[in-house]
Amino acid sequence: MNKRYNDIVSKNIHENIGIYFTVTLFFAIGIAAGAFTIKALDSNKKQDLVIYLNNFFQILNSQNIPNSQIFLQSLKNNFQTVFFIWLLSITIIGVPVTLFVTTFRGFIVGFTIAFLIEGLGWKGLIFTSIAVLPQNILYIPCLLIISAFSLAFSLQAFRQKIRGTASIGVKNNILSYTVIVAVFFIIMSIGSAIEAYLSPVLIKSLASYMIYQ
Repeated sequence: MNKRYNDIVSKNIHENIGIYFTVTLFFAIGIAAGAFTIKALDSNKKQDLVIYLNNFFQILNSQNIPNSQIFLQSLKNNFQTVFFIWLLSITIIGVPVTLFVTTFRGFIVGFTIAFLIEGLGWKGLIFTSIAVLPQNILYIPCLLIISAFSLAFSLQAFRQKIRGTASIGVKNNILSYTVIVAVFFIIMSIGSAIEAYLSPVLIKSLASYMIYQ
């Protein structure tokens, strides 16, 4: 079974390399847009970022971290994103929506990293390494693969509808696609666990050091 779905993923990547390139490009555009948004802020707003980060680290240094709440919220956010992409992938509407969601997630990553580095300098880079990157090492590839599968499925369904062959193998295609999406969501759930239980420990251990003087 594992070999079968590994073959499906490999075949999908090989046959839809253009789609994977497009998804990655839109994600990269989102990252760039998020970073440039921070760069475009005036000096007063940038100072507000520093104050906000200092307050965050001071609170974090004195309070317990609600790990289970973080995990459930992260799981909920990822599930909503993946389910939304999956649900719309059965129609051609899924193409622009999936690209928008992918770009928006890229925007969040770019904005967050630029936010931290702009506010804390090289300390922000350290914070990014321990608080942002660990879970995103899993989130980003999974999101890109799910998005690419969604686009490929939407386009295939559209072509079949045009040719009048939409009913051929639809159930099998949907089942295989759903299982693939579920597998990558489970991998993303591991990222949620890292975000909730590992990253906070590292962040809290460095909270007093991260306060900008």
